[in-house]
Amino acid sequence: GGRFEKMKRIKALLLLVSTASLLLSANAFLPSLPSHLLNAPTRSYTSALSLHRCASPRLRSPSLSLSMSTTPKEESEKLNARHEKGRLAHLEEQLLADLKSAADKFENPVFTTALIAGDDVILHAIHKAGLLDKIKILFIDTYHLFPETLEFMDHVEKHYGFKALRYAPKDCASPEEFEEKYGDDLFLEDVEEYDRLAKVEPLLRGLKENKTKLWINGRRRDHGFERAALMVYEDEKMNPLAYWTFEDCWKYIRAENVPYHPLHDDGYPSLGDMHSTLRVDKDKWFQYAMERAGRFQNMQNADGTAKTECGIHTVPKDDE
Repeated sequence: GGRFEKMKRIKALLLLVSTASLLLSANAFLPSLPSHLLNAPTRSYTSALSLHRCASPRLRSPSLSLSMSTTPKEESEKLNARHEKGRLAHLEEQLLADLKSAADKFENPVFTTALIAGDDVILHAIHKAGLLDKIKILFIDTYHLFPETLEFMDHVEKHYGFKALRYAPKDCASPEEFEEKYGDDLFLEDVEEYDRLAKVEPLLRGLKENKTKLWINGRRRDHGFERAALMVYEDEKMNPLAYWTFEDCWKYIRAENVPYHPLHDDGYPSLGDMHSTLRVDKDKWFQYAMERAGRFQNMQNADGTAKTECGIHTVPKDDE
């Protein structure tokens, strides 16, 4: 009888040790249990919660700490606003540094502007960096621009206190003279010749006459696949907004109160010639490549493909 009682005590002790070992294992394992097990409505649910509370702080699942006075949505909005502010500050810092490098390292840098949103950002930054006396502003009047574009050019000249270098088609003193010499449908009949006369020749003449060694422009990677691999520096061409997005440009415009083209408010994300520029649904503006979706409407290249470039950025190297 004594031997039998002794065996019972040994079994009870072994059971107690096994139970303690299981509890210790569960204590380390519980924080990584799947949520559906932790939330199961069984008797083990109470035990699981009890064990989880006893777990080491190092092993407990992290919890989201929110102020009692804010909702998750409000907290997210605050954090996103902080990220946005930091991103814009970084983008501006890089932009100003690049413009200063351009003025210091290259002879007679020239910025060509079409007065669209990205160009407005660059112009504002040139002014903010105090470089309007070192970086010349070149504006090409194709004689087919919106009247509002010419009016806005006058406005920004007064706002920032500079005079743009204005170039137009050679040997044509007015839109009427251009139409008399080349007809009013040249952009449809021979788009390459139209680009050469109205855009490329005035640009090359402006760069040559000002002896520039760096042409600054507003091209960006998000303009479309033709520009998707743009770098900031391309030999004698500079794209300071290469890594910006269209949304970045508008957030910067709002934050800095940058003057912008009035036709943006009329539904035009980008502005070019009147005859080939359409409005775009504002809900689509910030989608990839949609800034320029309203440009070059009803126009084709000589090979029959849809036109996506205005001509000045596709000039053969030998012609630059």
